Amino acid sequence: MESRKRRFIVVAGVGGLVLALAGLSAWGQAGPTLKITSPKNGEKFGGDTVTIKYESTGAKIVKAADAKVKEEAHFHLFLDRADFRPGVEIPRDMEKEGIYHTAATSFELKGLKPGAHKVIVVLSYNNHVPWEPLVTATVTFTTGAK
Repeated sequence: MESRKRRFIVVAGVGGLVLALAGLSAWGQAGPTLKITSPKNGEKFGGDTVTIKYESTGAKIVKAADAKVKEEAHFHLFLDRADFRPGVEIPRDMEKEGIYHTAATSFELKGLKPGAHKVIVVLSYNNHVPWEPLVTATVTFTTGAK
């Protein structure tokens, strides 16, 4: 009887250890993060130029043209639009329509019309498809404020 009890304790202990290690492994593989550090949400600007600053962790950021593997990421900024979807490539060469892509961690928006604006930064794979699950950050601000 004591032998069975010991075996049960050993098996339960090993099983617990396996579950704990699996949990740590999953925790260590958490997906990338993205946050906008400037401007502050709701900030007001007197002019027509705003620099968006953001940072990301957990993904290697490179210029899209230099990416060699899918997980070498870059950013897309959507100005006053939100028409991106998981699994769908973000169009290129759309700067005039408010879609910008870059590997830089800041982006200057010039010539903004007075009023409220919203920018969504989207982390994307090397093929211009949004990271899955979606990794985004949003900020709203006003230009032309007196």
